[in-house]
Amino acid sequence: MNGMLQLGDPLPSGQLCSVEDVMEEAANIFSFAESWGQPIMVSTTIHWIKECSLQLEKLTNRTFLPLRSLEWYNGNDQTVLVLRRYPVLKVHKCKIWGGRHFLVWEFPPDKIIYDYKGYTEDEYRQAELLVRSEVGELVITLGLIEWFQPLRMRPPVFVWNRRWLQGIMNIEVEYTAGYGVPDPNDPSGDTFLPAPPYDVRRAATLLTCIQVANFASSFAGGVTARSLGDRSENYGATGPFGGLVQRWRVELYGDGRTPGLIDRLRRITMF
Repeated sequence: MNGMLQLGDPLPSGQLCSVEDVMEEAANIFSFAESWGQPIMVSTTIHWIKECSLQLEKLTNRTFLPLRSLEWYNGNDQTVLVLRRYPVLKVHKCKIWGGRHFLVWEFPPDKIIYDYKGYTEDEYRQAELLVRSEVGELVITLGLIEWFQPLRMRPPVFVWNRRWLQGIMNIEVEYTAGYGVPDPNDPSGDTFLPAPPYDVRRAATLLTCIQVANFASSFAGGVTARSLGDRSENYGATGPFGGLVQRWRVELYGDGRTPGLIDRLRRITMF
């Protein structure tokens, strides 16, 4: 199992775990289905993985898959703006609208830096916006230039304002957030493939395994035992997958004393 769950491994689009993760964790069920003449196709497993990846996001009220979106925020007259989603992979565009002179300021892409990357001292000094990826914060560093030109005053007077200009929905941010790495097939660096951490990938794997078990149970019916040539298997009252499914559910949802993966991932939102 450890070989399947490497941190930072890129996955296909829309998936928080791989087909191999599911097939290894639920190997007995895949073998069972094949022995009944109902082999589980790879395409079907991929479909379940994508469904369960979205289900995990709903259960935890978080976004794990890389998602690009355009959002608007209220200016708070502070140096820090907290985005709705994290970790932030890339800020594609960031504008401040309004001001006393209808200023529209867009941060130049080469002046946006990220706390998880290495920069030279000069790059840090010249940066205008720092992205604190893991907590989803945008921090103004050098500040904005707001200009005005009173009557008969030459040249214009420049005022430094190192804050997010206060206003209602006057901050425009287009960004990609989630766990991912740049898609090697996109030279622009604007698209990302999922690369979730262990807990996220493990939770998606277990949710998908439960789907696999439900499918196999549908054609196994109420079977509690069967004969295989010169040997027999007795599954008990819970059927062939009851024990496995129960163990997966405890790991996902906890047992009343210890929180499961779902609760732990949900609580990460409480920064």
